[in-house]
Amino acid sequence: MLDAMRKQADSILLKGLFLIIVLVFIFWGVGTVGTDRMEIAAKVNDEIITRRQFDRAYQNLANLYREVGGPSGGPPAEFLRSQAITQLISNELMLQEAGNLGLEVDESELRDSIAAMPNFQNNGHFDKDAYIEVLRQNGLKPNDFEDLQRDQLLSQKLQTIVARGAQVSPLEVKDRFRHDNERVSLKFVRVPAAAFVAQVEVTDEERKQFYDANQESFREPERVRAVVVEFSPAAFAAAVTPTDADVQAAYDGNLAQYQKPEEVRARHILIKVAPDASEADKAKARTRLEAVLAKAKAGDDFAALAKANSEDSSAANGGDLGTFGRGVMTPPFEVAAFALAPGAVSEIIETPFGLHIIKVEEKTAARQEPLDAVRASIVESLQTQQARAAALNAVETAHERVLDGEPLEKVAADLNLTVQTPPPFGANEPVGALGPRPELAKEAFGTDAGEVAEIVTEPSGYSIVKVVERLPTGVPPLEQVRDKVDVGVRAKTAAALARTRAEGLLATLKEKKDLVALAKQEGLTVEESPQIGRAGAYVPNLGNAAALKDAAFALTSEAPVAPVVFDVNGDAVVAVLAERMPADESRFASEQAALTERLQAQAEAATVRVFLEQLKSQAKIEYGQGFIAAGGGTPLS
Repeated sequence: MLDAMRKQADSILLKGLFLIIVLVFIFWGVGTVGTDRMEIAAKVNDEIITRRQFDRAYQNLANLYREVGGPSGGPPAEFLRSQAITQLISNELMLQEAGNLGLEVDESELRDSIAAMPNFQNNGHFDKDAYIEVLRQNGLKPNDFEDLQRDQLLSQKLQTIVARGAQVSPLEVKDRFRHDNERVSLKFVRVPAAAFVAQVEVTDEERKQFYDANQESFREPERVRAVVVEFSPAAFAAAVTPTDADVQAAYDGNLAQYQKPEEVRARHILIKVAPDASEADKAKARTRLEAVLAKAKAGDDFAALAKANSEDSSAANGGDLGTFGRGVMTPPFEVAAFALAPGAVSEIIETPFGLHIIKVEEKTAARQEPLDAVRASIVESLQTQQARAAALNAVETAHERVLDGEPLEKVAADLNLTVQTPPPFGANEPVGALGPRPELAKEAFGTDAGEVAEIVTEPSGYSIVKVVERLPTGVPPLEQVRDKVDVGVRAKTAAALARTRAEGLLATLKEKKDLVALAKQEGLTVEESPQIGRAGAYVPNLGNAAALKDAAFALTSEAPVAPVVFDVNGDAVVAVLAERMPADESRFASEQAALTERLQAQAEAATVRVFLEQLKSQAKIEYGQGFIAAGGGTPLS
């Protein structure tokens, strides 16, 4: 494949191909200029990947996952290490092969790609100052970044060449459409485990066996015991009173906020016309509305005409749409309404909803609300701001006093604030009666026992937290979790009893094939799950049941009984095929283009992956000390 690629490189037209987003994030910060640690992370055909490159790639990956999944949403460090070194090696291989093929990136391509990046633009145009500043913030000089970007474009070119070898045939698209859009309906009975729970007697031996086999499920998380003093702005609100000067300044500084735009109050009469209606239907609707318009212009009561003729929900109110400003109604309607004088009736207006006639009842010009009209809201806003500022000032002073050695209890008493003593809490657990407080918990878990955390800032106010004790994670003794263990034993045993009964039902069903009769005989209810698609694990009216869904699409009218009992949320389920529905072929034409594009993108990505694996198999890749596990390859010789 590689030899053929090299021979055909000059004859292949290049086109753009998106890189995987993780690659983009990694190689933005890979530069090695100024490296003072040339320890080797890997060598690819004698080209060195430095530890500095690896460190930056690893950190960028970690930051990406943190942004996507939050502080606890990232994968393990070993996974990130493996991803970082693998992507660096893949990138180096692609660049080397691009060089073998004689591919290049000229200055105009490089310039245009950088100018198109949104981070470097101001009002849609490239801004050199923004460019320099963004690079500075990321620790890069223009020359370094441009080298990185040139490499990225070169890699894109090679991927484009490779991807052109992937082709999806019309038959493959049609087959995939049929596969994805086929539906099945099931009938099923469930034997609920709950029906057997009361029968289960838990013995000491069963209890111990379950506890020993499932100890990790009883593990208590690390917790902290802390005392908390809250500085709520509400506690300081009574001590602040905005002055007239404050109110005037707030009003003068936000005049635009107190401007009222031009508004109209209007009625309308709508005759609905579908966007794809025939010309004959449109003409019929227009003729009907023209007759109504003639009456309106002759002086007939517009509200009465709307009640009698309009097909809009406002008809009951005489077509009254209330008062509205610009940007609310669809553009043709808005233009007509704001062009009318009070009391005037429009000509027929066409919008996506149909045909309208409009009558403007009132029109109010744009205006500035006087201070007296908005004084109350300004005072309320200022009081909230000033109370929060007072709370912040108080908490900062109190925090300094506690850090200087004063007991938190005394500081709180001086301010008439309460010291809260919630029970020990975990990083992701509610803080006792204080409820979910993620920021508070985060600060507490970042603080040693006996120490005071940084001031906690939350929408509700501020808090001082002193960690009294850190309680390590651990599995409690059996006697402490006896009740939980018993619940587990009963649930497991009840589920086994439910399955045993269901398996007996299934054996009978395989012989008699009549689920309805069998369910009636056994006192069970037949339920139905209609229109099951292949995507996901969810089965309607049953829940997540991936194994059942997979089995459902293997059932036929000749063999309609699902071959095994399925465990769904602890219950035992026996199912049969009710109906198999082929894809709706009439939808294929409208969906063909999008499906072809998706399958082509998948095929291209798979082709690039195979190509990259071929490059790896032919390359000499060696790993530096500490990177063999991550990369899975040969150590440096």
